[in-house]
Amino acid sequence: MKILITNDDGFNAEGLKVLYELLNDKNEVFIFVPDRERSASSHCLTLNIPLKVNKVDKNIYTINGMPTDCVLIALNGILRDIGIDVVLSGINHGPNLGEDVLYSGTVAAAFEAVMWGMPGMSFSLASFENPDFSGFKKYFKSLFYTLYDKIKEDNAVMNINFPNVSADKIKGIKFTKLGTRRYDDAIVKVSDPRGNDYYWIGGHKPDWKNEKGSDYDAVFNNYISVTPLKIDLTDYEFLKILEKEINFEL
Repeated sequence: MKILITNDDGFNAEGLKVLYELLNDKNEVFIFVPDRERSASSHCLTLNIPLKVNKVDKNIYTINGMPTDCVLIALNGILRDIGIDVVLSGINHGPNLGEDVLYSGTVAAAFEAVMWGMPGMSFSLASFENPDFSGFKKYFKSLFYTLYDKIKEDNAVMNINFPNVSADKIKGIKFTKLGTRRYDDAIVKVSDPRGNDYYWIGGHKPDWKNEKGSDYDAVFNNYISVTPLKIDLTDYEFLKILEKEINFEL
């Protein structure tokens, strides 16, 4: 299988190295990643400056752009005639749960793959500190190949989150919906010595709504969460309400 790997944590991320090692034994793996961390870049494309591609090693490249730039340049440029089978994004340092998927460069890269006609998967480890990749090393291969067989004809996006616990503490796999989270004090206001205000976006740890069947509920209880996503954001139920109850005459 020919696999493209990208991420939003950059070339030096430990999760990237782990993912590469798990796949490189019997696949032809290509790495196209940002040359620096691009967390929370969402589906941003670089349009106003030229993108430079740096070849680090055989099949390994860094780009001075965003994760979606990396996928776009790989699939429609350098690897255009290679015939990539699937795009994997990650392993992200930190969870991509609930509304995180709207901000995540990791998840956006998987969506970019689907936009160009192939399946995409995003992988995240639910911790920013002291990452434990033993769960990935034990369960990743069977999970990946099983999911790929299911989605390869549908070009679907799979968002997968592992709990940050040792492999022996992982209870299983759950297929989930997106959860709902709220950040407390999402904007932090600080004053410099001259009294000028500036702001940090981020705040404290998020507060999650307790929802059974959600990705957060699964990961919080030490399950691997697998959430199918799609590009179509249309709210079809509300569309029916609009068509039925509102009649504009121009």
